[in-house]
Amino acid sequence: MFLPVPAAPRALLFLIVLALSMVAPPFGDGGFGPSAAWADDDGDDGGGDDDGGGGGSGSRGGGGDYGGDRGDRYDRPRVSGGFPRRAQAPRSQRPPAPVVRALSAPEILATGLAPEDLAQLLAEGFALIEERTLPGLDLVVARLAPPAGLTLTAARDRVRALPSAPVADLNHYYRSTQATLAAAPAPAPAPACTDLNCNARLLAGWPAQGCATAAPRIGVIDTGVNAEHALLAGAALEVLTLTDGADDPSRAVHGTAIVSLLVGAPGSRVPGLLPRAQVVAVDVFGRDGGDERASALSILLGLDLLAARGLPVVNLSLTGHENALLSALLTRLGGERGMIFVAAAGNGGPDAPPAWPAAHPDAIAVTAVDARGRVWRGAQRGDHLDLAAPGVDLLLATSVRGARPQTGTSFAAPFVTAAAALLAARDGATPQTVAQALRDAARDAGAPG
Repeated sequence: MFLPVPAAPRALLFLIVLALSMVAPPFGDGGFGPSAAWADDDGDDGGGDDDGGGGGSGSRGGGGDYGGDRGDRYDRPRVSGGFPRRAQAPRSQRPPAPVVRALSAPEILATGLAPEDLAQLLAEGFALIEERTLPGLDLVVARLAPPAGLTLTAARDRVRALPSAPVADLNHYYRSTQATLAAAPAPAPAPACTDLNCNARLLAGWPAQGCATAAPRIGVIDTGVNAEHALLAGAALEVLTLTDGADDPSRAVHGTAIVSLLVGAPGSRVPGLLPRAQVVAVDVFGRDGGDERASALSILLGLDLLAARGLPVVNLSLTGHENALLSALLTRLGGERGMIFVAAAGNGGPDAPPAWPAAHPDAIAVTAVDARGRVWRGAQRGDHLDLAAPGVDLLLATSVRGARPQTGTSFAAPFVTAAAALLAARDGATPQTVAQALRDAARDAGAPG
């Protein structure tokens, strides 16, 4: 059946349908090289609110992927032995070493592995690290270390070739899709606006003061969330932590910003789109040195938790490599449980290949536009994208206190998640009817078709 957009959500929805076709080669099997732009740093380390203080901006210390110029600061040569030599700055003044962002953990994940096939792998030199159960879905995920001398790709292919035909892939890493930029001065709000995000809500067709009467249920897969933040006072928020193998817990930065956009306190500097919504946020991230990331296994376990709690809509503001186990689980949850997945397009820029899970056929892929409705220059492109929403210079909660302007496709996704949650609460709603209703209510800003 066709699910019409109800009167309130029809006023809520802007969400531009895109037909941006950008064909690019797929990811390789190696780690991310210097050209990869997985913008996951928020610059929130240095105090972090917009009343003063100020962390760095960008993802690599002095300017990051989209920040300032890190050019040659040490350009005064000195003579030694007859040859000019670059002066060495004191160690404390040198730029930090770039963070190495690995593609995956050195292991294989597999589901549907028969006992006799596992025994065969062990005889061939594979090692069983552990078996993790997804109780809500009655699935067992095996973590396997490959034999010495066998590449991860070859090990994955060997597991896939077993008679029991298990679903197997690398334990890929995923990263948040946040990119904080030096924010331009915010335009003066319209008379009906009372906060800096008001114009963004109006651009999206959302009520100026948010939709304060609806209380849908929403799941969030992200980093940690500071549930004690003043801007989240009174929110119906539950935060769960479920990380896999990271050395340190995640920072409550990206997740706090996402949740504040959804359920920020009414009348505050960051009023939420749906301040009465019930949110279950699962922290699946951890830190390995300077790299904050989530493994595919952590995301699988997080989705299982949300499925067990019956969450109808899940916000996925993270990106990474296509993963066979994650893809199969999204398909299953959409088909069997009717779950709706809204995913950020990614901040790799227009030349980056499609990122997952946004590129999954059943996900609603969202890119970001600025206050004038123009596609943000840092967003990834592709004909897999479905909708666009405001994602540039939004005032969002920081990890500890206060708020600051932030930019990225991460922050466009919650606009669609909120609209999808309202539609999913209607009788007879399915992922297909909700997606169609969103498309029907959107303004087409792309090429025909």
